[in-house]
Amino acid sequence: MWSARPFNANMPDPFGRNSNTGAGEPLSAESTKCPSCGSNIFYMPEVQGMVCRNCGNIYHPATLELMGTLGYTVEHDYSSDEDISDDDRKRHEIVCDSCGAVMIADEHMMSTMCPFCGSPAIITRLLTREFRPDYIIPFKIDRDTAHNNVKEWLKTRKMTPWGFKSKSRLTKLTAMYVPFWILDCGVNSDMTGTAIRHGKEFLEKYHVASKASYFVKDVPFDASIKIANKLMEAIEPFDYSGMVKFDNRYLQGFCADKYDQRPTEIMDRFIKRLDRFSAELQKNVSNKFDEYIPNPDKTFTWMSDLKIKYCLLPVWFMTVEFDGRQYQVAVNGQTGEVGGMAPTTSAVDKFDSLVRFARSKWMVIPIGLIILIAAAIVMISMSMDVSSPTRLLFYTLSVIEILLVTAVAAMYIASGVAKLGSHVIHKRADVVNDFDKDPGLNAYLDTSKRTDLKMVDFVLRHREYYDERRDDEEEKEGFGSFFETY
Repeated sequence: MWSARPFNANMPDPFGRNSNTGAGEPLSAESTKCPSCGSNIFYMPEVQGMVCRNCGNIYHPATLELMGTLGYTVEHDYSSDEDISDDDRKRHEIVCDSCGAVMIADEHMMSTMCPFCGSPAIITRLLTREFRPDYIIPFKIDRDTAHNNVKEWLKTRKMTPWGFKSKSRLTKLTAMYVPFWILDCGVNSDMTGTAIRHGKEFLEKYHVASKASYFVKDVPFDASIKIANKLMEAIEPFDYSGMVKFDNRYLQGFCADKYDQRPTEIMDRFIKRLDRFSAELQKNVSNKFDEYIPNPDKTFTWMSDLKIKYCLLPVWFMTVEFDGRQYQVAVNGQTGEVGGMAPTTSAVDKFDSLVRFARSKWMVIPIGLIILIAAAIVMISMSMDVSSPTRLLFYTLSVIEILLVTAVAAMYIASGVAKLGSHVIHKRADVVNDFDKDPGLNAYLDTSKRTDLKMVDFVLRHREYYDERRDDEEEKEGFGSFFETY
């Protein structure tokens, strides 16, 4: 793992690769405890610091100065009624006996249906884990508004069966607070790519190295395994001006999910999304060349000045039942933004069925008949006399052979067209009916702080264009070798 990550010589690390580690011996997870809670700490390359899994604090590897926080402390399990806090005594857990989802509700809130799978198999029990979010954004969108927004959103879905959009298919909307980690941090990305610049008399190919440094603010990451990450990204952004300190009163009449993924467990999600943000900045590099191909496999991103808040955000969930399957739709409970998935039309299935049949073992039957009839025709033609029964059999078999060959040929031609049509329809349907994209960097860029994008390029190859008097074949050969070599 360490060899795959570039070493920052300016950042002291606990493994002794940099001599400028300050006073004393290099720190390690085995010898150093968290100054705040006394738990073990470990080095995390994504944040270039030592992290405590218990309290979430991040420390400088050499000096143990506080560099940021993951914004949580471990919620302890309730082993007996005596352990439960006064606030949590007023709450209970709603458990789905079908999918295992666990939701938190106040003492007056009961649920009759699971928002995740739509199952009515609901049981209640005492709270088993401490529940203490830091912030909450209250609901602003009521049920009727959310329902109307879903109906309008369904009208925009293309290549979907008409029955999918009917009112009878829509089940009851369920309001629930979803746990999120809200991320503020500095982002540092080292990126590479290959570029080509065309001149009047030359062609140059470059290796391009770029470095982005910027800050993001209030980037949300859902902390529940049961909810699709893309679904939550599709209903962003939230308006954080409505965020307030958590108060029990906001939970009255609503369910709330509990986080089951800590920031240390979804750090790869942080990095992947920040990689996408950096790729947006990298487009400014591509504008300097005629052609540019980024190399995302060699992108390295790390975070600094990390601050994370644990927040509950409002979401309406709706399960759309169709053809024995369930499609989940979500509505932003603050802004009304809708996201979800929709099925494709049955025409796609018919195309796929035709392709599968043309490639199935059943095609052996007509092909075998063609071979047998062809052999019979040959044998009859070799011994055929002028008698009318033999001649009639010959013509009959010939007609059947022609019909079979034509049918099989038509089947394969149709299956080829169906395969192409299925691919095109699937591609179009996937583009139209896939989750909406997240808002991107512009929605979360902290413009109050500096954004830097530096680029270094060097020529891999410089090639003069061939003289026009040379023949086309020689010119083609020359450029072909250029692209094969590089």
